[in-house]
Amino acid sequence: MSADRSGPYAAALVPFAATLDPTTLITAAEAASGLSDWGGKRWDEERFRHDFSLLCHAIEEDAQLTPLGRSRTHSRFHTMLVSRLRYIAMRKALPGIDAQRLVAPLIGSGLPRAGTTFLHGCLTQDPANRVARAFEAAIPAALPGDDPREMLYGDILAFQGMTDDALTRIHPFGAELPEECIFLQEADIGSLYSVYWNAPTFAVVLADKAASALRWQIGVMQALQAAKPGGRWALKAPGHMFAWEEMRLAFPDAAIYVNHRDPAKVIPSIASLFMGLRRLFSDLASDPAEVGAGQLVGWSQAMNAYAAWRKGPGSDANVVDVHFADLTARPLETVAALYDRFTIPFTASYREALLRHLDRDQHGKGPARHYTLAEFGLDEAQIEAHFGHYMDQFDIAREKRV
Repeated sequence: MSADRSGPYAAALVPFAATLDPTTLITAAEAASGLSDWGGKRWDEERFRHDFSLLCHAIEEDAQLTPLGRSRTHSRFHTMLVSRLRYIAMRKALPGIDAQRLVAPLIGSGLPRAGTTFLHGCLTQDPANRVARAFEAAIPAALPGDDPREMLYGDILAFQGMTDDALTRIHPFGAELPEECIFLQEADIGSLYSVYWNAPTFAVVLADKAASALRWQIGVMQALQAAKPGGRWALKAPGHMFAWEEMRLAFPDAAIYVNHRDPAKVIPSIASLFMGLRRLFSDLASDPAEVGAGQLVGWSQAMNAYAAWRKGPGSDANVVDVHFADLTARPLETVAALYDRFTIPFTASYREALLRHLDRDQHGKGPARHYTLAEFGLDEAQIEAHFGHYMDQFDIAREKRV
């Protein structure tokens, strides 16, 4: 069964062949939603319009969209634009929303492809935790009637190709799944878009976006919490490693865990995800060697900076390091140890729910996927040169490399 396609998101589910003109897209979102408040000074509407315009022009110039990729891009943008308008209207209708406190969230970060999604899924099983489901992150404001957001967003994801088998074998996507912080930040026009499209001229806007992206995320979380109170937030995003200090300032009482794994396995795996996502929109826009080099440099800088911070004073206060090998071999014990470290009750009901989840969870249990460094123009010597000290400091085992 498909969701109703006559509402404000209807245009996200039909083909689109026109130029991605920012003014036209913004006007269409206003017409579809019946709203026109983009946030004003409070949510830096001027910067939002500037960055969205730059993004549209960068994609037209650089991304080499296929006809299908153009429709998918429009779908993503229309959904985001309508959701921003409806979210701002939602905030105005919720009394006392700015007083909503996000108390001591659990936040996962670290290297991507190192078990962050798996661990986040485990934490979701605790009834004391809450997460932002994908449909909530994409469409924060409820829809009239029986609130068909989950079904609607499932249709939108399918239209965008996000639920195609070739992609979900690399990383799970689904309207009901726990979502990463980067999607809660989407309407701030941030780093998510540098993943989906190879648009280098857009990258210049990202250098100073971390604080505003986190501010936007917190606002969305406040609205979701005000609309449906209860639960400790369980968040995760490997990308927080690129804004470590900003994230810790935004969530000063957070309990943070950082996942680690052999970068020789991580880098080709995350590069393969980048390539898979970009193929949804373009057949030509990304060179594997360029993607591999970008991931090598970016993640080595982030993890080496974290390693240096970890040696400093006070770095043990609220941060736990989680090794991929331990997590996959002993997930129940790893979660229990995490809870113990943060003095969070590991209840009998959570333990039972987690065991049931581990018994049925298929994440990482499908056919093995092998990504080689050579596919992305890399070799083991480069991994050692960029990550060797980091691996030694955290005693990260070098896995069998194919």
